[in-house]
Amino acid sequence: MKAKYLLCLAVFAAVLGMTACGGAGQAGSVVTVSGTGTVLAKPDMVEINISLSKIAPTTMQAQEEVSAMVRQALQLLKDAGIEDKNISTASLRFNSEYEWSTPRRVLIGQKAEQIITFSATGINGQNENISVSNIIDQLVQINGIELNQMNFGVKNNAELFARSRELAYQKALEKAEQYAALSGLKIKKTLTISEDGIPQLFSPTSN
Repeated sequence: MKAKYLLCLAVFAAVLGMTACGGAGQAGSVVTVSGTGTVLAKPDMVEINISLSKIAPTTMQAQEEVSAMVRQALQLLKDAGIEDKNISTASLRFNSEYEWSTPRRVLIGQKAEQIITFSATGINGQNENISVSNIIDQLVQINGIELNQMNFGVKNNAELFARSRELAYQKALEKAEQYAALSGLKIKKTLTISEDGIPQLFSPTSN
């Protein structure tokens, strides 16, 4: 599996209320505008969530088979350069597995499932030993594994968020000044500023 990880986006929306004032004695007006700041950045970290499960006649047998799968997965992650501190078990579940057969359900075995979460940093070339595509290629060799989630991000993103806020404010201000000019008024001051939603890092696509 060869993947190319594209740029991720840091997007913010700012809503500004401004007073537009004309000449002396003219009543003040309020114009509300919005601005969106978008910053591009290469992801340098990824968090991946995988499930390993087996169905067997007994719970103990299912667990033994899953444990073998987990040992194989952990060895693959270790060989790929993932440190133990960045690997954790998210959950371990046991349940009876049924198959529906009219008019009733039929017990087909006992299921054991272990969910593991691991993370890797330096995926944008800072760490030559870490290759997300190679990690996935190795993991899919384990029969019965499922890739639940893969989230990309930027480890130190405070500067990205700050820059996107600046861009959002400037765009909103330019829009407000344009409306004021069209109305023959002038911007006096910013009344309120609000951030619409929670700042997010959007995952890149792969191909």
